[in-house]
Amino acid sequence: MENPYKRKKEPELNKQVILDAAAEIGATADWHQVTFQAIADKTGLSKGGIIHHFRNKEELLDELVRQSLAELTEWIQEEKKSTKKESSSMSYLRFVVKKSDDIHYQRVMKIIMQAVLINDHYRKGWDEWFSSQMDADIKGDENLNNLIIALVADGLWYAGNLGVYNISKSKKQQIVDKLQHL
Repeated sequence: MENPYKRKKEPELNKQVILDAAAEIGATADWHQVTFQAIADKTGLSKGGIIHHFRNKEELLDELVRQSLAELTEWIQEEKKSTKKESSSMSYLRFVVKKSDDIHYQRVMKIIMQAVLINDHYRKGWDEWFSSQMDADIKGDENLNNLIIALVADGLWYAGNLGVYNISKSKKQQIVDKLQHL
């Protein structure tokens, strides 16, 4: 007979549960309130179990940002495929508007924003990621329209994360439609 109290070892599942809990806590509060104890309380895992996967909060945030940027890249690539021949900056804007009501997206983006604001390491990482996605679109005088579109997308992203302006989805779509003609 199997011992019902024996914990199943599912390291990848536990690691993802930890990351999801950290993202949820960090997105509803702020990163400083993401503690191993708060994660343990939310997940039912022990602090030792959390430390087994992440030695410290910096390691945890590194993984959250890495996963978030990978997910963001995937989302934007999907958007680019669906809109063929559109600039990366326009795909980025469409993506920001389309995902603005998605809770998971909001958590991912809020974690990235907090990381970028609290640590220069993450700011540089964001800049490298953004450059890899948009550089060809926004560099040079001939690409001014694409730069404007990328900056509008950033503005909508920041406003959504900061909870300012309260722009409706239909108003955001009107912005996309207006900028599409640039």
